[in-house]
Amino acid sequence: MSPSKIDQTVGVSILGVPGLPEILAGDDLVELIVTALGSAGRSVQDGDIVVVTSKIVSKALGLQTEPTDRAALVIAESTSVVAERRTADSVTRVVAARSGPVMAGAGIDASNAGDDLLLLLPRDPDAAAADLHRQFAARTSVRLAVLLSDTSGRPWRAGLTDFALGCSGLVTLDDLRGHADTDGRDLAVTVRCLADEIAAAADLVKGKIDRVPVAIIRGLAHLVVAPDAVTPARNLVRTGSSDWFALGRAEAVRDALGIHAGSPQSQHVGIESVASEPVAGRMARAVRVALHGEDVAAVDIDPVELLLTVSADEPVGLGRVWARLEVAFAGERLACSAVRGPGGSASVTLQVRER
Repeated sequence: MSPSKIDQTVGVSILGVPGLPEILAGDDLVELIVTALGSAGRSVQDGDIVVVTSKIVSKALGLQTEPTDRAALVIAESTSVVAERRTADSVTRVVAARSGPVMAGAGIDASNAGDDLLLLLPRDPDAAAADLHRQFAARTSVRLAVLLSDTSGRPWRAGLTDFALGCSGLVTLDDLRGHADTDGRDLAVTVRCLADEIAAAADLVKGKIDRVPVAIIRGLAHLVVAPDAVTPARNLVRTGSSDWFALGRAEAVRDALGIHAGSPQSQHVGIESVASEPVAGRMARAVRVALHGEDVAAVDIDPVELLLTVSADEPVGLGRVWARLEVAFAGERLACSAVRGPGGSASVTLQVRER
């Protein structure tokens, strides 16, 4: 049966698993889930998909730490920084987390963590899902799949939704490319992410406030397969040439000028704020970015008139800095017009304005 086919006579059921206690390091999650199901008069059935919030997996694995330096911890739990913005009292970073997905703060979470601790995501969520899968197999005789879910925002969309952080025994993708739609046209690019759809559906009966961290999806038995026959959740992340958004707008410009997101240099020259900023402040930050590593120019800034006069020892040096300034201004969504100094001198005055 194709992954896209659902038995419409049966439908899909989403069942929350209430009654789980506060999870502590070393707890047997599968035993606690089976017990909670039994107390509710339920049990796992053949073809079920068990969706487990990653937070309780992190708790059971003891992935808790003191919140001494959260910013440094985010960098340590990341492979790269995609975007960073200043807030009122800190810097928020969207990163490629070591656990796989691109998300804010590397998925480090303080909500429901207890004792003012921070929870880290498992470094290998697919392995964590596979371990739970093996434990379910050892305790039950049914064929099921396990999905670890987490919560994240998405580009261009308001609000948060759950997604598949780790999977075991679940068909994660439904590739419809090469098939025809109802009008006979080829589906050239349609690949459904079933794992994310299931994670989001499960969250309808879970949630941080209701404290129901586990759900059972029933009615999708055709998606439950052997653990080694599926695409891992880590592979659902776009990378390389398929990733059109490897860096944010400002970060891409700064990266081209040698200021890498998350680096000490980025902190030194200044990070864009989530709040509205005056043009003069953005202009000054762009100048710091443009002059990073450059020692060939002198700069005089008039923040009131938004004028910038640049002088260099020779025209080549001036041209280099001039070009870097225009690029840096573009990264701040500013534009400029330029007037050369008198007599062909190695100087230029730029009038800066909002684009």
